[in-house]
Amino acid sequence: MTDVAVAAFKEDLTFRPRYRSLATLADEPAGLTCSVTVGRRWAAEGRAGSVVGYPAFEQAAERVRAGEHDVLLVPSAYPDIRAFFFDPELKAVETFLGQLPDMVFAVPEGVDPEALDVVYHHPATKSLVESLTEPVGSTVLASSNSSACRDALGHDGPAGAVTNQTSADHYGMRVVRVLSAGTPMGFVVFTRKDSQ
Repeated sequence: MTDVAVAAFKEDLTFRPRYRSLATLADEPAGLTCSVTVGRRWAAEGRAGSVVGYPAFEQAAERVRAGEHDVLLVPSAYPDIRAFFFDPELKAVETFLGQLPDMVFAVPEGVDPEALDVVYHHPATKSLVESLTEPVGSTVLASSNSSACRDALGHDGPAGAVTNQTSADHYGMRVVRVLSAGTPMGFVVFTRKDSQ
């Protein structure tokens, strides 16, 4: 007969997050951006009670400046991040590495990836677009990875997208190949200068 261990102590801990809410980029209700994916993980570590997305980082920053949210999360690859470093009302308080979803080359179902008029992509993925071996008529910038998918799906001819796996899956696009698997990226957390 085996004795069953009886716990001598148990305490359920309720964590109060460091920040009330985090604002970042999310241009659709599903929250498909890399910033939301990384922000959710960061918040779940007890750092923020909620993640809220806006169509642009600048709009998210406005809401932080107004006190609606405590912090702004911006990936270091964002081309205009310098504006937040030099913003008179914001200050950087933390940086960390967050693992991005896989970055993929995807096409709508039934589209031949070897015969594309255009490939849509976010500016941060330019080097991935340049690594494509498929013939591409042109490339067009999109405001986010999810908008790259929407633009490819809405194009009047054969189109593809360099996007994240989360967006490709959500929009039912066929992944041709993974261009970058789970790349770590630096993220910067900004808060109001008048906060502690």
